[in-house]
Amino acid sequence: MKTIYRLELDKNYIKQVQEATETTDDFGLEPTHGIFASAEWWQHIGDGTLPVHHLKGRISSLQMGSMNDWPEFTFRSEEGKEFTWSRYANNPELAGLYTVGRPTEVDYVVQRHRATCLGPGTHVAIPIVIRVDETFEEKKE
Repeated sequence: MKTIYRLELDKNYIKQVQEATETTDDFGLEPTHGIFASAEWWQHIGDGTLPVHHLKGRISSLQMGSMNDWPEFTFRSEEGKEFTWSRYANNPELAGLYTVGRPTEVDYVVQRHRATCLGPGTHVAIPIVIRVDETFEEKKE
């Protein structure tokens, strides 16, 4: 498996979430384990107090989300559950590895949005690592 995304390398995204969290009560994440992607936050991941969840499966579809301007993929886990994720990649060239049928693994944490942002008790799954099978060859018909 080739790692195509590591949250810790996505400095722009980290900065945006941290600014939203620190500058308003209406947006961002609840700092339940420290400020998002801070040393304290990563320590909670390391010691297991902010659990990392792991999914294995295949990409079942590619689509544009939001206002048809945000690349996403739908992932079907080995258990048959579907999840939709943003097509994050630390290098634009790696984004091309998002193809239907490709075996994929996602490691993620669950964080709580600010109560006023999306409603009380709303949680978001945040990928911290995405890996794909770089040897997968799409079947041509």
